[in-house]
Amino acid sequence: MEPDSKNRPSETGHREPCEGEQHRVVQMGPARVNLEVKSPPGTRVRVTLEAQKSDGGIEKRTILMGETPQNAGSLWERLMAWMRGLTADEILFGLAMLVYLTSRLIRLADFPIYFFTDEAIQTVLAQDFIRDGLRGYEGQFLPTFFQNSRLYNLGISVYLQVLPYLMFGKSVVVTRGVSVLVTSLAAVWVGLTLRHVFLDRFPWLGVLALSVTPAWFLHSRTAFETVLATTFYAGFLYYYLRYRTGTPQKLYLAVLMAALTFYSYNPARAVILATALALLALDWRYHWQQRQVVLKALALTLIAAIPLARFEITHPGTAEQQLTQLNSYWTQPLPLAEKAQRYGQEYLRGLDPRFWYLQDNQFIQGRHVMDNYGHLPRVLLPVLLLGIIRALKHIRSAPSRTVLVAALAAPVGAALVEIGITRTMTMVIPAALLTALGFSAILAWVERRWSVSGRPLAVAAFVGLAGLNVWMTWDALENGPTWSTNYGMGGMQYGARQVFAEIEDILEENPDQKIIVSPNWANGADILARFFFDDPLPFEIASIDSYITEYRPLDDSPLLVMTPWEVDKAVESGKFAALEVTRTVPYPNEQPGFLFIHPEYVENIEDIFAVELAARRATRMGTVSLAGAPAVVRYSALDMGEIENVFDGDPNTLIRTYEANPLQLEVGFPQLRPISGLELRIGGEPTELTISLLDEVGEILLEYQSEIAENPEPRTVTVDFKQIVETSSVKVLVRNMNNAEPAHVHLWELTLK
Repeated sequence: MEPDSKNRPSETGHREPCEGEQHRVVQMGPARVNLEVKSPPGTRVRVTLEAQKSDGGIEKRTILMGETPQNAGSLWERLMAWMRGLTADEILFGLAMLVYLTSRLIRLADFPIYFFTDEAIQTVLAQDFIRDGLRGYEGQFLPTFFQNSRLYNLGISVYLQVLPYLMFGKSVVVTRGVSVLVTSLAAVWVGLTLRHVFLDRFPWLGVLALSVTPAWFLHSRTAFETVLATTFYAGFLYYYLRYRTGTPQKLYLAVLMAALTFYSYNPARAVILATALALLALDWRYHWQQRQVVLKALALTLIAAIPLARFEITHPGTAEQQLTQLNSYWTQPLPLAEKAQRYGQEYLRGLDPRFWYLQDNQFIQGRHVMDNYGHLPRVLLPVLLLGIIRALKHIRSAPSRTVLVAALAAPVGAALVEIGITRTMTMVIPAALLTALGFSAILAWVERRWSVSGRPLAVAAFVGLAGLNVWMTWDALENGPTWSTNYGMGGMQYGARQVFAEIEDILEENPDQKIIVSPNWANGADILARFFFDDPLPFEIASIDSYITEYRPLDDSPLLVMTPWEVDKAVESGKFAALEVTRTVPYPNEQPGFLFIHPEYVENIEDIFAVELAARRATRMGTVSLAGAPAVVRYSALDMGEIENVFDGDPNTLIRTYEANPLQLEVGFPQLRPISGLELRIGGEPTELTISLLDEVGEILLEYQSEIAENPEPRTVTVDFKQIVETSSVKVLVRNMNNAEPAHVHLWELTLK
């Protein structure tokens, strides 16, 4: 007789349930418990499981076996049945995530008080990526990295903004909201690590500990890419520890999380590599036991490295170039021993408690700190120390060892340049885990010492940490705007939302109004402008300097948006008869922040500019050493560097003209000198180069002229005259083709051949 199909084993080896029969698989630490309950339809059964942990503690789980799907009723009834089946700790976990998300989403655009260029560029690049047919600025399809101010440091963060941009357009709340929702996974993974790896009874403690961490609270409300890298790093730790504690296939997800970490943020690349290498060495015996899984994971790693390989082929030397732009000591002409010493010093600064807990010291970083909070919560320092002691006590266990490795790896990438909170953000993950473990140890001790039930203690701990979250959120929203009153370029860079909203109102009233917006209050003001307005921009970005240094007609009555110090500069110039203020956008401390002004020149302004132009083009004179012999040099007025920088052989030193374009440089020799060519290190702007070789009376012996195309980085240009010319002097003109005079022109090096 054919067996009943309801009792026949399925192809996967599991038997289909009979009517009134319930099946559940429960994870108790590294073990799985299969539950099978037979009961009449509509009956609910509560099952309590207890398991002894490795440290002698007891893990308790209560499972409610609900009605069968056939009799569960409506979706609402199923949901209510599921909720009734939740344990107290599962409810607290859900409430902890609710506290976390609420503290991030409430008044999201208001704190931090700035909307920074590095946030806006995520959506602007996503917009351009869609516009250009899923290609980067260089035409590459699905680029590995996107360029941010000449640094290829954006990747995953741009791709995450593409769909929200298509659905909702450009908005501060949307851009930041995407980051908040994705980075909330960090809290989930911290909690799951405590629950499934450490078998902790109170995994929600990790969620609240991370939520109340000041550095994470502030930055997880932004769209900075560092928080995305930290989130994926938390996922890597979780899935690696699941692999390490009995679920080998989780290693594949760990590899995926490592790749996402790597492609999210530059300093995080070194962190994830250091962590992976350390775990490869420390857990090698286990890896050998799971070698089949490890080999497949290595293959997956190679696949994940393909985008990086493509990028390195098309952009060789990018890593060194980016370290140079960040002024890393690794690119400076220093002995290797000194570089290693500097690295060690920076690394130890990244572990220095003063960096993490104090604010009145050399580690202050303006807009990246919450006033008087520190980067890690000071009030929880004793609990964190207890968690560290507990981890050290169990250092032979993989979970404890891995969390300590993660803490030690956090400064690895930042130490290549300079320690900063954004570069060491991954530290918040092991810190939250260790803090939660410290809390659990305290609760367990109180339970044993006074025979107190764990549930009231857990609720008390929840209320305390949730209360800290509520207080921090209220304090940030109410007092955060005046924590620092340095709202300009060197501080908060406040005003993007407010200024561009005011401009939008003006243009709605008068679409023909010419508006000039100063760029001197924020990095990348043009990026911020493109975030709030579509291309082409309905206004010009220029500073009051353009009206002070050269004559610009004011017949169309332009409206200039300036900061107070720029207004003072305009007054001090003596070139304006009137500066009529029509509107003011205040700073959060109610002081004037941005002034909307109609300027009016003095009557003889054109004569004044003519005199200044003649003075600007007058050359200076100096003496330099060439091949051990003195040489007289005439050159344009400089506002950066000394003329000796051009002849010192150091590609990192430079000069910059004050206002002259082209830069004029003439080198005179005490006697005729044979020259066959020269090398110049110039900037990345499109450049016109004119070189003249002169005799004793100033007659031109040879003239060379060339136009050099734009380049992302400074470059060395070699000029070969194809002959040897004995000359008395060499005259060089370097013109920035992108800008008219006045303008800055850079020159790093000039070498005669």
